[in-house]
Amino acid sequence: MKTNRTLKVLATALAAAGIVAFTSPAMAGSATDTAAAFSVPIQHDFTIVIPSFLYFRVGPGNPFGGADSGAIGLITFTATVTNAGDGSSIAGTGGDAGGNAATVAVRANRGQVTITESNNSGGNGLGTGDPLDGYISYSEITTAATNASLPAPVLSNGGGGTSAPTLGRDAGVGGLKVTDRAGTWQYTYSNNVLPSAGTYGAGGGSGGSVTYTATTP
Repeated sequence: MKTNRTLKVLATALAAAGIVAFTSPAMAGSATDTAAAFSVPIQHDFTIVIPSFLYFRVGPGNPFGGADSGAIGLITFTATVTNAGDGSSIAGTGGDAGGNAATVAVRANRGQVTITESNNSGGNGLGTGDPLDGYISYSEITTAATNASLPAPVLSNGGGGTSAPTLGRDAGVGGLKVTDRAGTWQYTYSNNVLPSAGTYGAGGGSGGSVTYTATTP
């Protein structure tokens, strides 16, 4: 009993002196400082989740992030009796960006984007559906990009031509894997040969459908 009484007396003395010993679990989100110079560091973490994606547009379509309209662009080159096959360039009509121009946009955050062209001509070029008419080579259709950072693949009968948008953004600074480029591709018919009369391409197996495919790592 003497021992217990001694401990009680000691505890009372310590409390009176303002000396209290206790143990308590550490709290990451709260703390108290009663020193003369106050300093209470609290750690709080944040996480931002960005999905990986690839958006690509050539011709009709909705703005970035919207669903595709489903429309397929069509540009028509029309020669006349006086200029057919004379080597004078012919501008097209019907582009969604006016005349011979198609709206183009690439937006991605997975690394270098590669654009590859292909077509449905079976390696022949644009035809009328009648083999006796012959074909017009895709090399007769040239493409000029208004944005040097978003070049167009050179069209070819066999397909497989590629281009690579420059990594980065047209405005502001992006990450090292970000591509955010937009502009137009303007198409011209070189008109260097005199084909048989007829409408070449765009429909059936006439070889007038070009597919651009964008890929990322």
